[in-house]
Amino acid sequence: MSDTTGSSPFLERPMSPESTQRHAVSLKYRMNAMQNEFEIEKLSLQRELLTLDKKYRSNLDELEKALSDTKYLYETNTGLESKVRALEEQLSELKTTQDTQNFRLRQRLAEKERDVEQLQSESRSKVSEFENKYQNSKIESESSKSLLRRYEEEIESQNQQIKELQSAAARRDDEIASLKASRVVMAHHNYSTEELTELTTLNNLLEEQVKFSKTLEKANLEQANELKKLRVSQDSYQFLLSENERLKAKQEQQGSLERQMQDLELENINLQSQLSFWNSFNATKDENSKTRPEEVVKEWTILKHENLGLVNTNSKLQLDINNVKVLNDELALERNQLLEINKNYETSILNLKKLNYEIEQQKLLSFEECRILRKQLDDILPLENHHEDHNKYDSGSLGDLVENYKNKTEDLTNELKRLNEELMNRGDAMPSSKKRKTSDDIALNYSQRLNEFQLENVDLNRKLAASLETISMLEAKIAKLQQLDQKKLRIMQLRDNPFSKDQLVKRKQLDLLLKENQDLLAKRSFSPENSVPRSLYDRLEFDIKQLESEIFKLNKKTARLREVFNRKSLEFIEVVNSLLGFKMEFQSDGKVKMISCYKPEKYLVADLHHNSLKSNLQSEIDSWDALLEEFVMKRGQMPGFLASVTLQLWEKQQKRPN
Repeated sequence: MSDTTGSSPFLERPMSPESTQRHAVSLKYRMNAMQNEFEIEKLSLQRELLTLDKKYRSNLDELEKALSDTKYLYETNTGLESKVRALEEQLSELKTTQDTQNFRLRQRLAEKERDVEQLQSESRSKVSEFENKYQNSKIESESSKSLLRRYEEEIESQNQQIKELQSAAARRDDEIASLKASRVVMAHHNYSTEELTELTTLNNLLEEQVKFSKTLEKANLEQANELKKLRVSQDSYQFLLSENERLKAKQEQQGSLERQMQDLELENINLQSQLSFWNSFNATKDENSKTRPEEVVKEWTILKHENLGLVNTNSKLQLDINNVKVLNDELALERNQLLEINKNYETSILNLKKLNYEIEQQKLLSFEECRILRKQLDDILPLENHHEDHNKYDSGSLGDLVENYKNKTEDLTNELKRLNEELMNRGDAMPSSKKRKTSDDIALNYSQRLNEFQLENVDLNRKLAASLETISMLEAKIAKLQQLDQKKLRIMQLRDNPFSKDQLVKRKQLDLLLKENQDLLAKRSFSPENSVPRSLYDRLEFDIKQLESEIFKLNKKTARLREVFNRKSLEFIEVVNSLLGFKMEFQSDGKVKMISCYKPEKYLVADLHHNSLKSNLQSEIDSWDALLEEFVMKRGQMPGFLASVTLQLWEKQQKRPN
């Protein structure tokens, strides 16, 4: 303590026993107040210490929970890694089985290709054979044409001869009739031998001519029959030519159908490969048994549900990992905060200990001071009865006492400071290094585990991406299988739709064409009668029915479109009349007649081809020429002219009395 700041007031002026007693009471009161304040501060510091201890323990519990969560995540991560390894092994096994199946299917495909080449060679040979037959039939038809022409010429010549003979026979008949008449006239006359011989010769000649005419008629009938046969054969030849052309077109279509069949066979082979790939999952069955598409779809649904479960678990794990990362960051921040709080807590504890120790020392010092003061007061009280002459001596003794008191208090304060410094040095020696070591070890272990978790997370993400790619590939293959499954498509389609109808018509037409082709090929040599296969008639009847149905549909469509057009045109005219005030009537030669709704008996006729306008509204509108000059001639605004005309007509209608 300094000399000016002593705890005793005796340095300023001497005090009476009453004042010293009052001063002792005040000091006692101050000591009680300081003791109470010390107790209050001690309780508050204890309360703060308890709260800090609770926070520290709760943070330690949260840290332990986070460590247990990370441990659980690590264990789940190991379990997922084992599952991923098992899936990788299964995938490798599937790849090996798929490779073997692909090798077998390639062998089958090579065999099928050889079969297809053999079939193509056979079809080429058949086509060449049909072409040779066609050429032969063509040559035969040409020869039959030439023979037919020759027969026609002969028939014409014979017809000419028959006509001449018929005319000669008619003349002879006339002569015979005349002779008979003359014979009747000359019945009673005597004839000479020469006339009789002439008559006999004439009769013989007539009989020969009659026989010759009969033979000619018979030959003519035979030639007419042959001509009919030749015409029938010509008609059949023309029919065969048309059928041959149709068969060629069908053969070309058959070539496209063969290509489609080859494409379908390739698709079938691909589907069989895919089915064999899916059959590899069914290891319990025999090798020869094939898995049906329903079982494949069922397995696919199971795998899809498992995949969804794995994806959900993966997403949950991803969320947990993200939450762990966030929790890790929060724990790192909280750890730093806890370290700061712990450090502040330790410093506050040390400060509180130091303050507590100082307060205890001050308490002891105040007790010691009070004891000294009481002793001095006891020594001072007997001196009250002395005379005032001894005041100087008393003041000197009191000054000595005060100096001794000051020296003792300074010694005590120095001793207290030294003890406090030793205590602080001892408290800061061991615990700080030990706590720093434990906190550093915890942080190091935590960072190592975090790095391991991050590496494992990267590996799992890579494996997850690979598994998702395989899943997407399998889903695409299954989608193709579902698209090619006719039963599924039939279930998904409507019973009566345009596509199924078209397919049904095409299938029926193809069946009829195949049947017709078979009948025509089977009937190589036609009978002399004019006959065709029944399949040709059925096919033509089917084509006619299809054309009639198409014509009916087109007529129905045109009627519906005409109705829609008429309805929309009426709506258009009504809308134009209601909005613009004119009723439109489209006339011939590009003319449009516009009738105002305010003056139905008047109209305007616009010629769009000649850009002319005729009207009988001049009498109704006074400024007709001015409006026409202003809007049409100068500005070229026909809508403005019509709007002004409509406005003036409306104003006139409003001014007109009801």
